[in-house]
Amino acid sequence: MDEFVIDERGNVLRYFDLHSGREAFEPLVYIHGLGCASSSDYPPVVSAHSYAKRRSLLADLMGSGFSDKPRDGHYHSQAQAAVLSDFVESHGCSRVNLFGHSAGAFVALKLAQMLPIQMRTLILCEPGLTEYGIAMLSEIASQTEEQFVDGGFAHLLAQLKTQGGNDAWLGPFSVASPYAIHQWAQSAIEDNSSHWLDDLARLNAIKGVVLSGAATRDEIAKFEQAGCTVELVANTEHMIAYDNPDGLARAISNLLNLGE
Repeated sequence: MDEFVIDERGNVLRYFDLHSGREAFEPLVYIHGLGCASSSDYPPVVSAHSYAKRRSLLADLMGSGFSDKPRDGHYHSQAQAAVLSDFVESHGCSRVNLFGHSAGAFVALKLAQMLPIQMRTLILCEPGLTEYGIAMLSEIASQTEEQFVDGGFAHLLAQLKTQGGNDAWLGPFSVASPYAIHQWAQSAIEDNSSHWLDDLARLNAIKGVVLSGAATRDEIAKFEQAGCTVELVANTEHMIAYDNPDGLARAISNLLNLGE
């Protein structure tokens, strides 16, 4: 993996730089959801036959995946976006495209608003929190950071294993920093209750949203009203990258082709 040093203490964000020989100065930066990791979620997507093979930067956010996990790190969405802004600028790109999944959509939207370079396309995948996500993150946020680190995190992992159906999520979740999970859970709840759809509507860029094929007409309409082109991926639920990576690759490629 490649490394990007984020501070004077040498803390490192790690990422894959794939298809770097193509569209080198207009990459697509992948931002994963809470408890996930781009290094585990998106290799099957960017290697799919239907993928546009654009230069793809699969970043593990600080506190997640293979990136460093300092105990005193700042892991709320605004801090993560600030690190990614420096990361993108360090590549000397002329323009950039962003992809954000679930709670990572909030990070992507904040990043889009602070980027020092032009953004071409913003793609949000299953953006925002589901009812299940709100309930789970509210339970995390109801604990103090100390309580969650000392026992709440281990209890949550055991609960997710018992529930079943979380295999795709449990791998990266189990190696995430409990400090990062707690802080990001708090900020994701705040982001979800904010006027983020208004911010999305005001954003001057090509905008796309990828949803499960089971999305309702009302869910689709709210994103269309924000100026987004909506792509549906069949046979999927919230974790689209795992349920149908080829379908997600096709949806991303379609959205990247808008305006060309």
